[in-house]
Amino acid sequence: MGAEMPSRRAFLGAFAAGTAGLAIGFRWQEAAGQAAPAPVTPMLRSNPRLDSWVRITPDGRIVVLTGRVELGQGVLTAMRQIAAEELDVAPERIELISGDTAQTANEGVTAGSQSIRFGGEALGVACADARATLLGVAATQWSMERAALGVRDGVIEGLGGRRMTYAEAASHVSLVRPVDTTARRKPPMAATLIGTSMPRTDIPAKVFGRQVFIHDMRPEGLLFGAVARPPGYAAKLVSLDMDWARGLPGVVAVVRDGSFLGVVARREEQANDAARKIVAAARWQDGAALFGGKTAFDHLLTAPAETRTIHTTEAGPAGARSHRAEYRRGFQAHASIGASCALARWDDGRLTVWSHTQGPFPLRGDLARGLRMQPDAIRVIHAQGSGCYGHNGADDVALDAALLARAVPGKPVRVHWTHEEEMVWEPWGSAMVVRLEAGLGADGGLASWAHDVWSFPHSTRPGGSSGCNLRSAWYLENPVPPPRATDGALPNGAAARNAVPIYAVPGQKVTTHFHAEMPVRTSALRTLGGYFNVVAAEMFMDECAALAGQDPVAYRLRHLRDPRLVAVLQRAVALSGWQPRPVTLGRGRAQGTELVGTGVGLSKYKNSDSHVAVVARVAVDVGSGAVRVQRMWAATEAGRAVNPDGIANQIEGGMVQSASWTLMEEGRWDGRRMTSEDYHAYPIIGFGQVPAIESVLIDRPDLPALGVGEGSQGPTGAAIANAILDATGRHVPEVPFTPERVLAALRA
Repeated sequence: MGAEMPSRRAFLGAFAAGTAGLAIGFRWQEAAGQAAPAPVTPMLRSNPRLDSWVRITPDGRIVVLTGRVELGQGVLTAMRQIAAEELDVAPERIELISGDTAQTANEGVTAGSQSIRFGGEALGVACADARATLLGVAATQWSMERAALGVRDGVIEGLGGRRMTYAEAASHVSLVRPVDTTARRKPPMAATLIGTSMPRTDIPAKVFGRQVFIHDMRPEGLLFGAVARPPGYAAKLVSLDMDWARGLPGVVAVVRDGSFLGVVARREEQANDAARKIVAAARWQDGAALFGGKTAFDHLLTAPAETRTIHTTEAGPAGARSHRAEYRRGFQAHASIGASCALARWDDGRLTVWSHTQGPFPLRGDLARGLRMQPDAIRVIHAQGSGCYGHNGADDVALDAALLARAVPGKPVRVHWTHEEEMVWEPWGSAMVVRLEAGLGADGGLASWAHDVWSFPHSTRPGGSSGCNLRSAWYLENPVPPPRATDGALPNGAAARNAVPIYAVPGQKVTTHFHAEMPVRTSALRTLGGYFNVVAAEMFMDECAALAGQDPVAYRLRHLRDPRLVAVLQRAVALSGWQPRPVTLGRGRAQGTELVGTGVGLSKYKNSDSHVAVVARVAVDVGSGAVRVQRMWAATEAGRAVNPDGIANQIEGGMVQSASWTLMEEGRWDGRRMTSEDYHAYPIIGFGQVPAIESVLIDRPDLPALGVGEGSQGPTGAAIANAILDATGRHVPEVPFTPERVLAALRA
């Protein structure tokens, strides 16, 4: 991935003579001018103590703490860079503690592309405050101006060869106090670490097979647990012969609490085998059929929903004609290759849980409600697991482990879901329907825009103030039901995330039709509703451009007023070698037995974060309808880049995931539960299907860092969709664009 960054070389050379013998970082700050203080980040308002972010120990250790957790996105590498930059120490000297309810700040959930924007800013201010405080100690003791001091790898240096380590300075002052939120971070031109592609700190252990994942943990005395799942989501346990179940090989304990059934055994295969036999032997009572026997789309469009108009703008002149379209997206899964896992241990009425949750503190709160105990009697420690970017089974399995470990106090119990269990019982990404209507003026320009979205919930994570969003709590004899699901409000939104158009159109109207009741449990899948709202809106934009007889890129530029969006769009199309021409509806672009097309997608994630443009080239087999993505190009601008390579990881990885969603992924169900329980029933993209990707980063050190983790999914799906439209001239309304659906559109 390329990067376009302002050169610091000339300024560094001019300044080098004046900084001889002192650390560049601090002198840069004096020469370049202090950075203006930013508004207080919400993370510092809720976690104001300085020692909850940074500590200097008497033996010289520099301990940095973050409530954010590593999900494979490289966030801890970026946090290390930020801390090392502001403290003027080598990154390898930082001892980083992450996601532990007994030690770190409560930063909620690592989600929503917010880690660097909010967590990184808070950590940067706290570390800047700590450095200024320690420099103040040296300045006072040496009777020197702070401007005469510098820092070299955690050692304060002054005139006359004076030196003082951070540990020595910290012995004279307390960091157990509120953060000074007016502390000024280094200006971008002073940075030597931020803006560089520092190697990921989490990768070596994974490459060389060290035991860093929760699945690898084997504490002494470990026992294994498994849950005997009901045959359907609404099924209830009628009876079970407990004595027979306790006699199964290796079984240490059988746990029954209402309709919750589980076993603890000496070996993992014994626990799983016992759970399967118990399910078969138990008597269950089935519940009502999912969706009342309808399709999910029929249910969304006909069942009672909460309808709200959440965004409007003043109307302009009426359009000369209108265009309407409907788009649909099926249920989609996290489909993690490594299924969810947790360890739990009870000691004297206190519970410790090791989990790959994205939110240790929210999980602790829901565990407390589900187990009917006080939160301060529970400690949740994050351990890395298979990444999911959303609400998969990680939180649910933590309660499973806790319920089973309660039967064997003093013993750690490990519960590792099977892949089938993960697929069937984790929360799914919601099915959605989007209807769009636009008025077009006589010149083809957009005169009005209406966006309606029907959806189930996009976030039922732990973390509410009541109820319990952990599945097993609902099956207990004394159940703790979930709180009523709500839809996220703008500007971030949930179902309506990215439904507000990024284009300058008068007469905008966005309406949501929200179904709080969900026959299939749904929650956060990467981008929430943002992916599909962008796909639908950008498909619609290409159709409007085609009706106007205009090139899709030129049509977008005509309606854009945001120069940052203009910049990424122009950069992506230049990178791809885009050839301007209008899409011809009803006629494809033949090339032998294939139809070849190129499409573009554009978004500003959440209308507030990363600006991303993607161009895709696809080939459509005219005989089968199969779509092959040949190549993709992307341009990203997300303000100040902390780690450009980390941004590339997120953007390009998101493009691959989006290609899989857009072409392949869709869940199926019967009357009782989801049936897409393996990669045959729910295929995901393979290495051989991943296209060549070329992406560039437009770095803006002068602007605040924005979230990028979910920025590329929407525009990638849209680019693929629009490339299919360009290739075939046909509207394919339902994601994923399977061969059957594309072929049906070709024959329509």
